[in-house]
Amino acid sequence: MTFKTVLFDFDGTIADSNQLISESHFVVMQENFPGRFQKSDMPQFNGPSLEEIYGTLDFNRKDELIARYREVMLEKHDEMISIFPGIKELLKKLHQEGISMGVVSTKRKDVLKQGVDLLGITEYFDTIIGSGDFIHPKPNPESLLLAMDLLKADKETSVMVGDNHHDILAGNNAGVASVFVGWSEKTTAFIKPYNPSKIVGNPKELEEFILSNRRG
Repeated sequence: MTFKTVLFDFDGTIADSNQLISESHFVVMQENFPGRFQKSDMPQFNGPSLEEIYGTLDFNRKDELIARYREVMLEKHDEMISIFPGIKELLKKLHQEGISMGVVSTKRKDVLKQGVDLLGITEYFDTIIGSGDFIHPKPNPESLLLAMDLLKADKETSVMVGDNHHDILAGNNAGVASVFVGWSEKTTAFIKPYNPSKIVGNPKELEEFILSNRRG
């Protein structure tokens, strides 16, 4: 196995935005479903698409609820988003080694680009895929296949890196290697049933996994 292309999820993988996402959802939940959820329930909403989350909660008001979530999230975005320790160094190293990289997220494209720019890592990515670029979100492989097509990447030499089961399943469904990162909210025990190709505990482990395979 020789990796030439790495696709990254954004929230919870590159960006430490878990608190931002949880607080934004909690505002919407309190306004529209008072007493139904606690703050401790919010991590379950980090990963699925907004259409899935709010369509399940109240299908008839889905668009209204999504719009409110985005409004709250944008208000808090710049002050509450940060990059996980070691990620910028990882991206720089992979870039220097000639690895082609992309971001594949369910986040709205303009907000996704805003986040990537804010974290100072735009130069490392050859493509950025966000909501609006595809019809079916992860775990459907459509967004990954689109990114690989744009990068002229082969399945056999590509890997999907993420912090949630949607990312792992999308990688598996796309026929590429899948790596779960253990520095976010989800646990190793939670992810194991979804059969990631590899579990890493920190960015250095991820770097070593990708580059050791690159060197054969």
